[in-house]
Amino acid sequence: MFGKLCKYEWKYMMRFFLPMWGMLLVLGIINAFSAPHWLFNYVSEGREIAGGLLFFALNMGFCAVIIVTMVVIIQRFYNGLLKDEGYLMFTLPVKSGMLINSKLLVSLVLMFLTGVVCLAAIMAIVISGIGWGDFWEGFVWIFRNSDLSGLEWTMMILWLIVLILVASASSLYKIYTAMALGHLAKKHRVGWSVAAYLGISFLGSAVSNIFMFNADWDAIGDALHRMVTGMSIPQSIVVMELVAIAFYAVLSLIYFFITRYILEKRLNLE
Repeated sequence: MFGKLCKYEWKYMMRFFLPMWGMLLVLGIINAFSAPHWLFNYVSEGREIAGGLLFFALNMGFCAVIIVTMVVIIQRFYNGLLKDEGYLMFTLPVKSGMLINSKLLVSLVLMFLTGVVCLAAIMAIVISGIGWGDFWEGFVWIFRNSDLSGLEWTMMILWLIVLILVASASSLYKIYTAMALGHLAKKHRVGWSVAAYLGISFLGSAVSNIFMFNADWDAIGDALHRMVTGMSIPQSIVVMELVAIAFYAVLSLIYFFITRYILEKRLNLE
């Protein structure tokens, strides 16, 4: 059933994301042909202006895709579980946690793919400007002169990707929690959702500040030093990534259980 929920969410989201991805890739390809000429060579003023406008359009495309991505993800959760569509969704023979996680999983995949598309558009311009051969040589040079093995690079990059995904999941869960809390109000639920998000953020900052000012940093420093003693720099980086992953995972669980409790025990769709 979880797979069917994800498939349903995926089909709905593709109506928005496929056109956006296509727009970015088209702008990236166009700039890949035009940017090297007006950036690195002398061209007429008209062509330089046209190239600058195309590059500006690509940057505006990046901004628009980021904004639209977050708006669509937030709107999908709100309309799918907290508005009229929620009547249908909560009649399905699945637990509310599965409904939450299906939307989260699809949102994470779409955010990841959006990042890949943006990176592909940027790389198209870079490679067209310096050439694939020079780009690949520079890429290989970095690896060969970094004093790191291929396994060390692989582990750092893989755990970094995991960290980004877990941190993104925590951010989405936080938004879900704020919307669920805001929906407890009888009126002005969107406004209360924003207030709940700001309140959660303020609470998190307050807890962080209390910890920062009251923690025994000498003891923490000694513990970290003992932990990384004997480790190489890449191993130390991986340990820090794992600590960050654990932190965001705990936050995600807290937000998830709060959201699930509200949807199961306190939800009011009227």
